[in-house]
Amino acid sequence: MSTTPKRLAFFGATGDTAGHALAAALRANHPCTALARNASKLQDSLASKGIDAATQSRLLTITQGDIRDPSAVQQTLTPTPDTIISGMGATSIYLSPNPLAPIAMHDASICTDATRAILAAVSASTEGSKKKPLLIVVSTTGIPSPGCPRDVPLLYLPLYKWLLHAPHADKAVMETELRKEVSESGEKRVRGVVDVKATLLTSGAGIGWEKVRFGSERKPALGWTVARKDVGEWVFERVVRLGELGGGGWECVTITN
Repeated sequence: MSTTPKRLAFFGATGDTAGHALAAALRANHPCTALARNASKLQDSLASKGIDAATQSRLLTITQGDIRDPSAVQQTLTPTPDTIISGMGATSIYLSPNPLAPIAMHDASICTDATRAILAAVSASTEGSKKKPLLIVVSTTGIPSPGCPRDVPLLYLPLYKWLLHAPHADKAVMETELRKEVSESGEKRVRGVVDVKATLLTSGAGIGWEKVRFGSERKPALGWTVARKDVGEWVFERVVRLGELGGGGWECVTITN
């Protein structure tokens, strides 16, 4: 367990999953940076989670910008953080006339593009340095890992394979690229990747991060829902604070109530 403050960088923290991880980090007095298109929206979101303006001013640096702006991403990663947490995901969806994929996204490659932008900025910011950050991404169950068992209840398969095909396809590409990033030979841009696959996300207080169940991709925890608050706090407490994951390479965890 680490008691030394770590520098953390956040992407997608206006969304509640990464937002709760950011709030937990600030409560624990870790210096943080975050990229946000709307800085006041992120500040208001953190205030609703109990993080007052003084704490935000003391510990949080917000870069206002877009994930596809290389300079904004680079600024968020300067100085090089110990850990990067990305909760990027689709925020704008619509009903598609395609019966095979009825839910479509206005930004169909947001997770993939965000990951590529983060890795490119990491490569630039750590050039000539031995310091490599850990990258944590929030993904979803329902995306089969090679050679691994089903990680969702059987009744979820129609929902995940049909209704949520578009956002899952984006996250699947993201996972494939991240797996290659840390498994292939050659210079690594990050010291490891922790892929957090949450089951169907809900809002509200949740049951508490200590009570959620988790498993691996080869022995997944099957369940129906999990609160964004529980996932975000679990990520901070178990991966960042306790250091139970993040030793290097590719690590995948499934999380559910």
